[in-house]
Amino acid sequence: MSLFASLLSYLNPWRAVLLRGSLWLTATALLALVIPWMLKRGVEAIERGDYADLVMFAGILALAALARGLARIASRLSFLHTARRVEVALRRDLLQRLLAQPGPFFDRHRTGDLLARFTGDVTNVRMLAGFGVMTILNAAIVYVLTLAMMLTLSPSLTLVAVLPYPFMLLGVKYLSRRLLYHSGRVQEGLGQVSEAVEETISGQAVIRAHGLAHNRCRRFSELNDEYLQRNLSLARLRALVMPVMVVVGPVGTLLVLYYGGIKVAAGALSLGDFVAFSAYLSQLTWPTLLLGWVLTLKQRAAASMERLQDLLTLPASSLSANTEDNSKQPLPEDAPRIEFQHLDFSYLQGEPVLRDFNLSVPGGSLVGIAGSTGSGKTTLLRLLAGLYLPPAGALFIDGVDLTQLDLRSHRRRISAIPQEGRLFSGSLRENLLYALPSADDRCLESIARQACLTAELEQFPDGFDTRVGEGGLSLSGGQRQRVSIGRALARDAGLFLLDDPFSHLDAATAQTVWQRIRPKLAGRTVFLVSTRVSLLAAADRIVVLHEGQIRQQGSHDELLRAGGHYARLYHREQLRDELEQS
Repeated sequence: MSLFASLLSYLNPWRAVLLRGSLWLTATALLALVIPWMLKRGVEAIERGDYADLVMFAGILALAALARGLARIASRLSFLHTARRVEVALRRDLLQRLLAQPGPFFDRHRTGDLLARFTGDVTNVRMLAGFGVMTILNAAIVYVLTLAMMLTLSPSLTLVAVLPYPFMLLGVKYLSRRLLYHSGRVQEGLGQVSEAVEETISGQAVIRAHGLAHNRCRRFSELNDEYLQRNLSLARLRALVMPVMVVVGPVGTLLVLYYGGIKVAAGALSLGDFVAFSAYLSQLTWPTLLLGWVLTLKQRAAASMERLQDLLTLPASSLSANTEDNSKQPLPEDAPRIEFQHLDFSYLQGEPVLRDFNLSVPGGSLVGIAGSTGSGKTTLLRLLAGLYLPPAGALFIDGVDLTQLDLRSHRRRISAIPQEGRLFSGSLRENLLYALPSADDRCLESIARQACLTAELEQFPDGFDTRVGEGGLSLSGGQRQRVSIGRALARDAGLFLLDDPFSHLDAATAQTVWQRIRPKLAGRTVFLVSTRVSLLAAADRIVVLHEGQIRQQGSHDELLRAGGHYARLYHREQLRDELEQS
């Protein structure tokens, strides 16, 4: 889709406002035509010695100039306000598309580059949608009306005046292709710089703790210098555009002075007509100069829109998370039945993380997942949440293939605690009730009590209104995890996916929290991944993973009697706890 076709789809809802702005632009141009004509009449009045007419024409000229200024303000408000609305719509659509994407999309795209598209790229498109579109329409209206008046005064002199313009168009055509290429490189460089800044800020604790600040600054300087060079290359090209546009006016004026002077001297053109013609010609100078600036803006916007289209034109199949699809299978509201059938899954064409995985889980069951690091525990929960789509025919929810479900409906009945539960900037209250913002204080206190946060709340000066900082940096790891647990409990879901939610808690606190939240999970289908094997003892079934395959499964007592990997993990944990207590 071309730049203007894409832009038109966002401008179309505001066509009434743009039409009104276009009418104001036309009024501006028409009023501008009055000024040279009054100059002509004024010169003729001077030649006649009629100073009363001169005063009248001067008054009309002043009123026309004032009215033109007011009409210009109205036109600018129409176009520039519309551009802001386009900017808002673009950012809204971009975020909706991003949230609809599966996990592999974010594996392929850098965070900083995505942020650059939301900022620099959207701003470039907004500038073209506002000032750019207004300038192009204004130039078209001014050229048509002004050239018509010039032709009325002298067709031959008009032909002489426009002689330099074909040469200008050839130069602009050559420069525009190079501007598009260099504009794209600048936006890519901005994405790289943004990525470096985002990684440095989010990882500042690790960088400083390991004394890597110097290396990080050096790498950032290299990226920044490369971004500078790309900008300088673009600036040199943009610097060429304006002289090409600027030279047209003076050359045209010189030709008009020479040829028009001859016609005035020969009596073929009156002095008043010559003054008016020169004034009309000067009115073409400013739109011509702005067109040069709009050309550079258009190429930058084209490069930016191309990057935005990568997100806005994502395959429709990835949008099921944000779009109700009546063709998809509906979901019951109770605890789902889960079944894996010969599931093989890998990330980005790599080695399989899960191999020939087979598991049947009745609805309302508590399933414990144990295994060493890298055995596929987290991947299993990501597939259940629909963050990564499994192959067709490998994962069934209540007998329906997950790939045939409406993912938005599916996720609506999931409550998940990721391995590193991220908190959002705001208060404890906002984070605990993130999925249920309308809950009352009684519900909030119940959630905090179940997550064992009551003691911390008494120490926080503002209680539930305490600010947690970006990502919850003002809280300890254990506090962040308990807030994540509370946030999950606030949602009355049928499927709970708990990915090692107690890893930052000591053994006693982990047991306390687990005992408090278990009644909330009764009757739900629950998958609990935990490196603390003792917490899995109450599970209806425990699945032990090793290198993506099920090595053991059964109850806690059955697995201990059978020995093997689970028994070793359990006895090792018991020994570690005894050593910590001694």
